Amino acid sequence: MGETVKDATETVRTGSGASPGLVRLVRLDRDTGEVALLRAAVLRHRLAPGQTRFVGLPVMTLPIADADPDRVPFAIVVGPVADAADAREHAAGFGVLDSGVGLRELVDEPQRAVLLRAYYLTPQWQGRGIGRAACAAPLLDRLAAEAAPHAAEVVLCVNTANPGARRVYEAAGYTDTGRVLPGDAGPQHVLSRPLDTGAHPEPRPRPERTENPL
Repeated sequence: MGETVKDATETVRTGSGASPGLVRLVRLDRDTGEVALLRAAVLRHRLAPGQTRFVGLPVMTLPIADADPDRVPFAIVVGPVADAADAREHAAGFGVLDSGVGLRELVDEPQRAVLLRAYYLTPQWQGRGIGRAACAAPLLDRLAAEAAPHAAEVVLCVNTANPGARRVYEAAGYTDTGRVLPGDAGPQHVLSRPLDTGAHPEPRPRPERTENPL
């Protein structure tokens, strides 16, 4: 397609004593040179052994998102990407926005919500405020306005055994909805926050589908 896309960007402080860095959320469902480099980079991502049970990596989740029109995969990027080396260095994390049928068990009005899933930062970028910035307003809200313009809230699931991730989400404005769901790695709290995206059009009716669990 070769289209030009304006990514959500935000300047955040990337760690104690470090200079502020430009954090971007780059959609990976576009046909650009940068997107091709970032897709290759996130497929190489690895997490610390204790974190792998909480989130699926793009080697599994990106192909599923590619096959599902309700899912928009994105890379969390800190810095410019001109070549493959830049992409490997500056691709700090990954996530998927999902407006599909999986929302039905999470919220009362699934047609007015979007799910943040498969979200993580790689170990070398953790602890610098990037994860909090990338799932908060204005960054994620700008992306949600594109990917799910009908959505008025964003929801996510966080494992009860992952208090560090929960602290990040709460610092980004998410609150516990009171729902607890079973998961492969244990029970998960459902967190939510309102999206600051302005007016929300009426959602289009969706055909019945079977949800892919990944």
